[in-house]
Amino acid sequence: MFLMIAIGISSVTFGQTKMSNDPKVEAQIVALEKAGWEAWKNKNASWFQANLADEALQVGGAGVLNKSQIVKTAGTDCEVRSFSLDNFKFLMLDKNSALITFTGMQDGVCGGKTIPAKVYSTSVYVKRGGKWLNALYTETPEQGTPVANQSGGSAEQAIRQTMTELFDALNRGDAGAAGRIYTDDYQIVMENGKTVTKAERIGAMRSGALKFQSVGFDNLKIRLHGDAAIATFRNASGRSNALGSEQENNSVGTVTLIYNGVRWQVASAHLTKRSEN
Repeated sequence: MFLMIAIGISSVTFGQTKMSNDPKVEAQIVALEKAGWEAWKNKNASWFQANLADEALQVGGAGVLNKSQIVKTAGTDCEVRSFSLDNFKFLMLDKNSALITFTGMQDGVCGGKTIPAKVYSTSVYVKRGGKWLNALYTETPEQGTPVANQSGGSAEQAIRQTMTELFDALNRGDAGAAGRIYTDDYQIVMENGKTVTKAERIGAMRSGALKFQSVGFDNLKIRLHGDAAIATFRNASGRSNALGSEQENNSVGTVTLIYNGVRWQVASAHLTKRSEN
């Protein structure tokens, strides 16, 4: 998890006599770890406030974060669509501290960047006042696995993810999220032939002049050309309201996407009214 529980060790004493593992403690720690990831997905910052040790640390791609930084970013920084955890390994360090390692699969965006799909993670928990708390969280992305491949299935999956993120942002009226997906020189040609720039589209969303309701797409087809891709789709549902004029979304679209080395962005779009036949 790119942005998640950070949990810092206190009084971990390697080199002492090995503790025997307690199955009940193991089950409790694994459940806490899963709950933390669920809280991260749901932007539940209060979970981290209640379940991190005061000296908690997170070490990952964002550097080293302390508890206050983790709590702050947990509620705002990431859009997580899904995750799964497996391959747990558990070790009691002493009667008041325990360590787990596991593999995390994740699908989301943090700080406008797509997070690594697979990470190898370690968490340390300490027991304070009868309660287990996260003390340290570290993760390492799988070596050689790109966030968004430039060819093959990984790239197509990343492009589908980008399109889903864009439509979600439009429905939420989230101009900031949409702006991060559009390239700076983005433009869209509407069904009536009018060309709209990124600045115009984002400005209209922020002012409320452009609103979307339950817009969706289907029949997405993708053709890859190195660091560029062309995708066609059909508007499957929803309505839009531009300058007070409400209309059904009944069009087919063609979009050009560019891979910027980190993620896919939408560079242009062209909409054509769908035939009634």
